[in-house]
Amino acid sequence: MSWRLDSVNCMALGEGAAPDQGLAEMIRNELGTIVEVNHVDYREAAEVLGRKFRSVKHSDVMWVLHELLEDQSDDVEVRHVVIDPGSYRVQGPSTLVHPPRTECWDRYFNRLESKGAPGLDELDRTTTEVVKLLAEPQAHDQKRKGLVMGNVQSGKTRHFSGVIARAMDAGYRFVIVLSGMNNNLREQTQSRLDGDLFIDPEAWVRLTGQDEDFTKKSNLPATLGRKSALWASAVVKKNITRLENLRSSLSKMPVEMRRRCPILIIDDEADQATPNTEAAKNRVSAINRKLREVWGLVEVGSYVAYTATPFANVLMDPDDDEDLFPSDFVYSLAPGHGYFGAERVFGLAGTDPDHPGLDEDGLDMVRTVTDADELKPPSKAEDRDFFDPELPPSLVDAVEWFIVASAVRRVRGQHDHSSMLVHTTYYTAPHFAMQRRLRALCEEMVTQVQDGLDKRFKESWDRESDRVIYPGGADTPAWGDVWAQIPGVLHDVEVIVDNGVSEDRLNYDDDRPRTVIAVGGGTLSRGLTLEGLVVSYFTRTSNTYDTLMQMGRWFGYRTGYEDLPRIWLAKGLDTDYAFLARVEKELREEIASISDSEHTPRDVGVRVRTHPGRLEITGAGKMANAKLVQIGMSGVLQQTFIVDGRPDTTAHNLRTVEKLLAGHHFQPIPWTEKRALQITHGVSTRAVARFLADFRYQEDQRTFTRPDLAGAVRQWLLGFAERNPWNVVLVGNVTDKDGSLSIAGTTVSRLGRSPLKGSTVAKLNFKVMTSPEDRVIDIDPARYGSSPVGSLDDQISVRRRFGDEQGLLILYPLGTHPETTSPSAARMSMPQGVGEDLLAFAIVFPYVTGDGNASDTFVSVRPTPEAVTDDESEDDLLGVEE
Repeated sequence: MSWRLDSVNCMALGEGAAPDQGLAEMIRNELGTIVEVNHVDYREAAEVLGRKFRSVKHSDVMWVLHELLEDQSDDVEVRHVVIDPGSYRVQGPSTLVHPPRTECWDRYFNRLESKGAPGLDELDRTTTEVVKLLAEPQAHDQKRKGLVMGNVQSGKTRHFSGVIARAMDAGYRFVIVLSGMNNNLREQTQSRLDGDLFIDPEAWVRLTGQDEDFTKKSNLPATLGRKSALWASAVVKKNITRLENLRSSLSKMPVEMRRRCPILIIDDEADQATPNTEAAKNRVSAINRKLREVWGLVEVGSYVAYTATPFANVLMDPDDDEDLFPSDFVYSLAPGHGYFGAERVFGLAGTDPDHPGLDEDGLDMVRTVTDADELKPPSKAEDRDFFDPELPPSLVDAVEWFIVASAVRRVRGQHDHSSMLVHTTYYTAPHFAMQRRLRALCEEMVTQVQDGLDKRFKESWDRESDRVIYPGGADTPAWGDVWAQIPGVLHDVEVIVDNGVSEDRLNYDDDRPRTVIAVGGGTLSRGLTLEGLVVSYFTRTSNTYDTLMQMGRWFGYRTGYEDLPRIWLAKGLDTDYAFLARVEKELREEIASISDSEHTPRDVGVRVRTHPGRLEITGAGKMANAKLVQIGMSGVLQQTFIVDGRPDTTAHNLRTVEKLLAGHHFQPIPWTEKRALQITHGVSTRAVARFLADFRYQEDQRTFTRPDLAGAVRQWLLGFAERNPWNVVLVGNVTDKDGSLSIAGTTVSRLGRSPLKGSTVAKLNFKVMTSPEDRVIDIDPARYGSSPVGSLDDQISVRRRFGDEQGLLILYPLGTHPETTSPSAARMSMPQGVGEDLLAFAIVFPYVTGDGNASDTFVSVRPTPEAVTDDESEDDLLGVEE
């Protein structure tokens, strides 16, 4: 898909024969100089030129002006972009940005070319396209906000550096790069820009440096005054103090000076800290507020968000003009040739719930870690200081392959950086113990190699060397050649810790190539590039798409060693990444499908597929504006782990349960001895839907209290599962030490549960209500026999195969007296005053076959027209409570 802008007819500007070539060239150069120095557009420049050189015929100036504008406004094609066409229909002959010169871009491009950087033709094209979408720097009071969706480790810094270069050539004066929240990422970004872009001291004024963020001393009026032709740059961490320094400095510039000083803001890692995390509470988070204030001081300019995980950005409120929703354009930056992304590495998850698995296989470079539990640090900080476990065999395997793979690269003549990532925990103290263990392992390897022992390395070579085929069918080197390089690799290998408290930094600026094993957590999980990354050992997880994808530092380009990278992952993470590959693919297809259309970023939200299990799209605070546009509940489990214990609420909820079970009788379940279980069958979907609508939830149990979600769930039940029968299971204790409760003609012993500390009668937080086997609690084990049920995936499979498309509602009567519950370090006794009828529940929705809508869920800040397909009124859906 593409967007085209028709040529602008400028013939009315002047007529007559063309001036001679020398005069035309002089006029062209003078016009460009006036545009640059006076910060005006070409039309104003022509008027200035006419007054300045009275000997030049007006018709000659107009002819050259016409030629310039016609060159600039030829049919322009910008691909893979959703725009607001209204933003690009401005007064005057130019509606897209066209740099009048190429000085800064040429210098930057030549710098990359001298380094042998790949993909420069694509960089040339895509940076041109993005710059065309920026605010016209000579158009007073024009501002634009956009988003460039890149890929993790795909060269975003190189790309926005090119955009900056072209923007400066177009007339921008001041570039602000917002670079993450960590010092090491800001420093790495500053270093790269200093080395490749801000290299002419006569043209650039650097307001920040390698070791200095933006300060109160920065004097913008002196730097960017009317008589100045300099470019200014600042690489600023997203930190309250630094952003306030920036806001204060901008506020000291007179309004007219800011109008004559077009500003480009590049927001790197724009999904981190920039979105408002307090939107759900109708507040504005601190960093978001500061960024709004900075943007509010820009009179002419552009804000461009760069991120590979734009979920939070596209779910911002599009109607809040002060916020940074990309209202003018969303541009999808395709990865270049040779990029290793989630789809290529892990494969592409399928969408058919009845046939789970991959639609496309990934490369055979992922290894499952099954022995990582011993690396999980204690929860208490004082215990973590002494946490020093032995290296598990899987990590030893990973280090061995890193040494071998680095040696293979040297055999191939690749003597640049080679890196290994070890990321097992966010906590910093265990990183140093891990460093000591890894250094000891490397020293042990050195001793073995000095003794001529190659066994461990040869076994690693035999296991891994032919698992991934080198592109183009290059020959695998002989083992003898690889073995000859291993002593040199071990001599060079360093083990460093890069975290928030370490003195080490993963710095590749030295002239010498580095062979490094980097141990870390938070600072290595976003933005930071590990040069020549060959091996990743990764056991930490996350519950959100964006964080999990950003922690995948192994994505990127591996030119010349595509067969060597290996990734050791905790069990289940490979499935998560294959699902995220599906999400990413659909997001790009969504952008492509609505480009070149009448839809704008404001009125058409980009849909994001939701995960059927534990993963959330982004942090809850950033999801306040998200709306369901399609929902699927097949096999989904939800539970009320936060409950309201006030007596009037508990009494109401018991009556709601009694109404649900009217006419039904419980029978004992014989296949468990650990809990007293009773079951009744054949409850109708409509009765369950009424129960869900009538039950009184604690307000923070957002799964059930969000009106859009609650209404969509009931709509799904009545639209897709109306004929599915339900089982209701009553879970009791085997003893009556916590008392008993009468429900629907039967008596059950209450469960003893202790709420988390800080709980109150009005908000009892139990963190979790279900037990691992509850998803299949109503299915006789004799039916599934030897089928495993130890993991969540196993239980989902058993329910799909043996659940007979029945829904399941599980009721948990809870003990309410303080003396019957057992407090711990994290939990408390039940508070006084809780209602005697206290109940919680879990629900497992039936698997529904035959319709994709039954299992696929998407959210957006704007429902696309295609998503609004149901013309039932809300009154038909058992009444959504507002």
